[in-house]
This record gives sequence, structure tokens and C-alpha cells, in this order.
Amino acid sequence: MTIQPVDDADMSGEEEEGERLTGGNVGGAWRVGATVRRTTGPWTPAVHALLSYLRPRLANVPTVLGFDERGREVLSYLPGRVVDIDTELLTEPQLRAVVSWTRSFHGAVVGFTHAGPWRFFEVDGPTLIAHNDIAPYNICFDGEKLVGVFDWDFAGPSTPLLELAFIAWNCVPLWRDIGAQPASARLQLIASTYGSLSAYEILEAVPRRIQIMLDGIPLAAAAGDAGMANLMACGEPDRSQRSLDDLRRRIPDIATHLG
Repeated sequence: MTIQPVDDADMSGEEEEGERLTGGNVGGAWRVGATVRRTTGPWTPAVHALLSYLRPRLANVPTVLGFDERGREVLSYLPGRVVDIDTELLTEPQLRAVVSWTRSFHGAVVGFTHAGPWRFFEVDGPTLIAHNDIAPYNICFDGEKLVGVFDWDFAGPSTPLLELAFIAWNCVPLWRDIGAQPASARLQLIASTYGSLSAYEILEAVPRRIQIMLDGIPLAAAAGDAGMANLMACGEPDRSQRSLDDLRRRIPDIATHLG
């Protein structure tokens, strides 16, 4: 796949630097007109191949447009509202939309293979290329309707169960205590919407999935991944480790409500 550089002069008269997009601690992103500019890494060719494969098969994914004069990747901008996970929960229709889109994505990605390198941390027995960072901060909505899923840098080999475990961590959310009964109800919604995996299986997989990430962050930072170094500067993995330790204490109560 050959992608030509993008001419910044054609970007609706915007300044070259554009608008710095808020949110996220891994790396910077800028909006320039109808595009998003992001720094690249060794994983970028694999991610671009994945997005190009998905584009005719799956709705609500960005289009790869090329690279700008600074060497940043250029993707189409996906408009919509991003839910603030610190102050609000996804509504049940929004949560259902996220999981339904994930099911469609997993169906669409069957048959896609790429040798990488990928940025995501190694997992045992991967069965498909997953997004690996499906969370409210990487999704935009129009009301209850999902209209975009972005930030694909962590795409890589994983499993549907681990993908759903990460969704549960962020979208129930399990990283904070919303009460055992509400958490169990939202886990059951995830399981029933996706199908083939039980709410208990998803809950049980969450600590393993999050620990893979927390163990991998300092290793990737030491290997030169600047985004992982940024996460460490923001208090990871210690901050999320405390949340995970708290979840481990809450899991038996949540499981009881699952029956």
C-alpha cells in the first residue's frame, strides 16, 4: 500500500499546526480542517493496513489519508461527542452500541493478517487483530448512536474475550466502584449484546487483561516508546494498579449478583 503525502495547503485554510485535541496521555493529536494528525511509530504501517482493510467492511472507522510534511499520519476526522468518563456513565443504549459495533468489527476483521510490528503487548493464544483500546475516550456519539471509533495505535493480536474485558473495565466501568448490582447488570448487557461469552467469563478476564497492560507499560517505555513514557509521567501503571487491586476485592460481590 502506497500512500502519498497530503498537501497542507488544501486543508481548508487552517493553520498547519491545527487545533490540539484534548484527552489522552499517550501521544498528541491535532485537528487540521477535516483531518487528524498524529505522530507515528513502528506500528503505523500495520495499523494503516488494518484501517484500509476495514474501511469498506466496517462503519465508523477513520480513513487513512497519508502523511503530512512533518511526517505525521493524516486520518479523517470523526465528528461526534466524547463522553467524559470522570463525570458520567455511558447510557445503556450507548453501551449496547459499543458492544454491537465491537461484534461487527470482530466479524469484519476475520481474514486480516499482518506480521506487524504491533504496539500492543503480547498475549497468549491470540485469535484475531483487536482494537485493544475500546473505551469512551476513543469513541464519539451522536446522541445514543455510535458514530466513530478512533485511536487505533494499540491494535494488534488478541482475543474477543480480552477485548470485552477491556470494554468492561472502561465502560461498565469496573475501574471504579459503581455498586455491585449496577456493575453486574451492565456486564450482563455486554454479554447478551455480544453473545457467545458469559458475563462471568468477561468479569473473570478483566484482571488478567488489565495486568497485561500494566506490566507492559514500563517495559515499552524502557524500550523507547515515548507514549508509554508519557503514561508513566502521568502516574501509570501505579494509578491503575490501585484501581485493579480494588476491583479484585469487589469481584466476588459482583459475581454473586451475576448468579
